[in-house]
Amino acid sequence: MKILIFTKNWLGDVLFEVPAIKALRDNFPEARLTALAPARCLEILKALPYLDGVRIFDERGSERPVWAKIRLIRRLRQEKFDKVFLFHRSFTRALVAWLGGIPERVGYETPKRRRLLTKAVPQPRQAMHQGDYFLNLLKWAGLRVPFGAEYEFFCRKEDEEEAGRLLESCGLKDKRFAAFHIGANWEPKRWPAAHFARLAGLLIERLGCKIVLTGSERDESIAESIQGQVPEGTGTCPWVKGEGVLSLCGRTSLGVLGAVYKRAEFVVSSDSGPLHIASGVGTPVVALFGPTSPVLTGPRGTGKKTILQFVPEGYSIPWKGKVLPERGWMERISPEEVFEKICQTSLSLR
Repeated sequence: MKILIFTKNWLGDVLFEVPAIKALRDNFPEARLTALAPARCLEILKALPYLDGVRIFDERGSERPVWAKIRLIRRLRQEKFDKVFLFHRSFTRALVAWLGGIPERVGYETPKRRRLLTKAVPQPRQAMHQGDYFLNLLKWAGLRVPFGAEYEFFCRKEDEEEAGRLLESCGLKDKRFAAFHIGANWEPKRWPAAHFARLAGLLIERLGCKIVLTGSERDESIAESIQGQVPEGTGTCPWVKGEGVLSLCGRTSLGVLGAVYKRAEFVVSSDSGPLHIASGVGTPVVALFGPTSPVLTGPRGTGKKTILQFVPEGYSIPWKGKVLPERGWMERISPEEVFEKICQTSLSLR
């Protein structure tokens, strides 16, 4: 049997799909499982032991032209898949699967694509975590599923080795450090640079813990701002201004990032893909939530989870507005509050 999986588009969503992909493998141990996903997600999926193949499908990129979709449809017809599971609610993906001649097409029901599916699953009546949302789709298809399952992030041996070399070059071989992921794909989810700097100062001065900043190339200016705002320390762990806060922004692949997180004492991050990578490799995470809901998209990896959230009076989550509260949102979670939570949960003493 040959089974196709259309994934969603973002890193966090793909990690939330891992328990469902594993459930497909458990239910169809002899089947050939192939995932179609955007290029940004390939590295995660290629490392999964549950898949036999991964291919690019980027509706806003390489597959945007009509001719590219026609080429994909022809390829699907040639390969003769038996089933497709549509984790994405896209009409285009359902149409491609239908035109690709896949006889069994399972996905969540929408008015536009109802007739394109052989198993149109009704939307859940109650809100559920995204991990359970994908598992629920499989349940309605008659499969055995483990609701509440934790997701995993897999690092290759090469990623582990590269992470070791990178940390050694930064003077962190065999040394304790915490990691801050400072990026976010939506501005309202960002914790201010000044707050990261203040938290870094508290951790270095009081706990003697060095800090590694992670993010993409476009976060390098934020990293520089954080390094420049870290106050000079005094007391039991004297250090020079800016020393002890190192940036790896733009210097890691996803696999290497996961391997760096595996070596960290804990990871502090807002709701983002790297937060879930850290949780997926088993590292304790301190998750900072604002406009998004931890009930729906909170970390559910194998690592210990600590969640802090602030919701302004009169607002509800998940929030999708454009005008932020006058007094701010994420900045209302103070560095002192985060530091106290870290100490209470003994995350720095792993």
